[in-house]
Amino acid sequence: MYMLSWRAFGHRGKKRRATAGVGPVAMLLFGLTVAALPAEALNPTRALTQYQNDRWQTEQGLPQSTVQAITETRDGYLWVGTLDGLARFDGVRFTVFDARTVPALGSGSVLGMMQDAEGNLWIGRSGAAVIHKDGRFRIAFGEEVTAGSAVWSFCQAKDGAVWAATNNGLVRWAKGATRVFRKADGLPTDKLRSVAFDRDGTLWIGTTGGGLVSYSGGRFETLQSSTGFPHAEVRAVLSDAEGGVWAATAGAGLARVYHGRVTTYTVADGLPSNQLAALALDAQGTLWIGTWGAGICRMSAGRFSSLSSAGGLSADQVWSLYADREGSLWVGTWVGGLNRLRDRRFLVFGVPEGLSNNNTRAVLHTRDGATWVATAGGGVNRIEGNTVTTIRTKDGLPSDEASSLCEDRDGSLWIGTYTSGLARLNKGRITVYGIAEGLPGADVRAVYQDRAGTLWVGTMTGLGRFDGHRIVAVTAPGVPLDGVVSMFEDHAGTLWFGTAGDGLVRLRGGAFRALTTKDGLASNKVMAFHEDARGSLWVGTGGGGITRLRDDRLVTIRTSDGLWDGFAETILEDRAGNLWMTCNRGFFRVSRNQLDSFADGRIGKVTSVAYGASDALRSTTFAGGQSPSGAVDSRGRLWLPSYRGLVVVDPSNIPAPASAPMVRLEEVTANGITRDPGQAVRLPPGAGTLTIRYTAKTLLDADRIRFRWRMDGLSGDWVYAGTQREAFYPSLPHGNYRFQIAASADGMTWSEASAPFEVNVEPFVYQTAWFGFAVVLGAVGVVTGGLRWRLRQHRRLEEELQQRVNRALADVNTLRGLLPICAWCKKVRNDGGYWEQIEVYVRDHSEATFSHGICPECLARFDASREATRPDNR
Repeated sequence: MYMLSWRAFGHRGKKRRATAGVGPVAMLLFGLTVAALPAEALNPTRALTQYQNDRWQTEQGLPQSTVQAITETRDGYLWVGTLDGLARFDGVRFTVFDARTVPALGSGSVLGMMQDAEGNLWIGRSGAAVIHKDGRFRIAFGEEVTAGSAVWSFCQAKDGAVWAATNNGLVRWAKGATRVFRKADGLPTDKLRSVAFDRDGTLWIGTTGGGLVSYSGGRFETLQSSTGFPHAEVRAVLSDAEGGVWAATAGAGLARVYHGRVTTYTVADGLPSNQLAALALDAQGTLWIGTWGAGICRMSAGRFSSLSSAGGLSADQVWSLYADREGSLWVGTWVGGLNRLRDRRFLVFGVPEGLSNNNTRAVLHTRDGATWVATAGGGVNRIEGNTVTTIRTKDGLPSDEASSLCEDRDGSLWIGTYTSGLARLNKGRITVYGIAEGLPGADVRAVYQDRAGTLWVGTMTGLGRFDGHRIVAVTAPGVPLDGVVSMFEDHAGTLWFGTAGDGLVRLRGGAFRALTTKDGLASNKVMAFHEDARGSLWVGTGGGGITRLRDDRLVTIRTSDGLWDGFAETILEDRAGNLWMTCNRGFFRVSRNQLDSFADGRIGKVTSVAYGASDALRSTTFAGGQSPSGAVDSRGRLWLPSYRGLVVVDPSNIPAPASAPMVRLEEVTANGITRDPGQAVRLPPGAGTLTIRYTAKTLLDADRIRFRWRMDGLSGDWVYAGTQREAFYPSLPHGNYRFQIAASADGMTWSEASAPFEVNVEPFVYQTAWFGFAVVLGAVGVVTGGLRWRLRQHRRLEEELQQRVNRALADVNTLRGLLPICAWCKKVRNDGGYWEQIEVYVRDHSEATFSHGICPECLARFDASREATRPDNR
């Protein structure tokens, strides 16, 4: 055992302020982040690095990566002007309009944009102003007014007139008529860059080289240098709610004019650069400043904070800014594409906010109100109020690879490391315990002090117990005590040890017993413990789910039973009775009442509420296999260590799920022809393929929106489309249909389009009702005529046959001609050449019949013959 003196840090004495590239402003912002703010603006109490930063470039659909203008229209689209075309963005996909598809855009370079009160989009380009109205682009005014100069900026007066700043003067457009104001009218220069109206209706004009100019009552007035306003190029002008006017200059910093008084701000006041290019005000009144070379800057409560490419911005040359209606800030950069800053659903705290390392492994709240964080490679951090202090090897730690933490009853702190054993920090002194001091292994994963004051140390190669001077190895024949990664003492004084693969070990009454999956445990990899107020012990495992242990009975709940994930690397309980668990996909919560009801057999499934990649976490992989892998502070907030910083969750202030967004039908394409879905579409016979494109009227979390649709008249069932934004029908039979589309942010609440889309597919001629009626009538006529004709034919044939029969009968009934008759037997030869009895022949060839008898002569001869043949006459 050896000791090192650490004078730079006293656990309850002096504190050393962390620098780590983050000043006290960031720390102050971190300390205030619990404030609940409206969703329509970024939370100004958060550090800029704590916002989620989404980025888009040409690979994601932008026509070009220099974004010179941004605006949002009331239909929910974001319009992005680039050096090579205009793009309409719905949060997921870009629709590009450029000089090839829209000739009115000229070269395609978009310099400025504005939506007027009527909903028309104004687009400034070189040589002209373009208006987008009713889905069509046209020139509002062009070279005949501006003489080919660039149109940089627009604003609209209360009377509806549109004003534009150009390189060749100030243009006023009203009801199609234009007027141009130039130097001869009182402007200090014709080269103008920006325009804006203040609250009182005064027009403010930013010029190139002529400073700031106001226009009111038909007169131009230039702010003189004697007022304190810098005489320089003014690239952006805007008015605030108080009536003040802000001006961003190229080289002289920021200025505000209020009631004739000018206040200036430069790098000496906290600006990152005096070269400014863009301004924006959000719904909370926070001022955002785009710089040329130093990223963006935020001015809130009179203080500046900045974000550059070093903090995640795609480029440091900022050309345009826009604060949208959903609270996001859009940043257009030179060559770096489009950025969006938005509030994270949960606070993330890492290196940008002052920690020494992003890979956090264990977190502990001590009795003095401080939060300790063990990191992988950055030693141990202590957070107290607005200050972060770091303890590393140079301060006496045996290794910067910290793995576990434990507060002793005497106030000292135990720190486990991955490679160099155990350290104890007590009153500014660090004492190290290694193999030589009896530690069963240098890889310490868990340190725990029971109610009796005994300190237990779990390593990957054995379990140790501290006797006050050294560590004594603990063995139990037949019971695995290697790889102890978690420990807990329940209300009855039973100690539980979780291992990395050998199950759960119980120490009760001095006897050890192992419990595994054979006994009902969810998995043999035991990661975490939690005991609730009812006395149930919840065991989190690495892959098998969680197990409830009550009265020595084990019941397991798995993913098949409703758990979001099988990993439970920590288990924490909030004040509402929910259990929170971390895993490698994020974290999730389940009602403890539900879990008990399932374990008791009263319900068959539990419901998990999950938070993961879509919640803008820096990492979805959370720490496990060291302890404590989560903590609850005195305010009820949950602290969850992840591989990219601490995630802080306030269960009482979780933003509600987004409401179901409105749906917008974009276009209908039939046989390659695009049609307007704003009115019922009539399709010709045999229209072939039908494609319907739709979108949601939201830019926030647009990739999470789910859709479903149905075509009434074809099928009444909803078709779940997921994130797909296109419905396709290879063919539709003729008829009338109603296409309905609905969107949902959470899969439970759905919003339908305001009106169903009507589709009418016209029939071919042979499919119409009148054609069928005509066919039936024609068929009846044909059949009737045919029947009549056949009847006449049959009658004629019958008459002819009757005549032939009659003639034949007439020939047969009269025997004429020579009849060959045998002279001996009197047989007659018939027409076939055969001999037959004459009576047969006469019967067949006449209507005569025969009756037989004997004439007297034959009778006499017959009697004589019979008498002669009698026997007595012989």
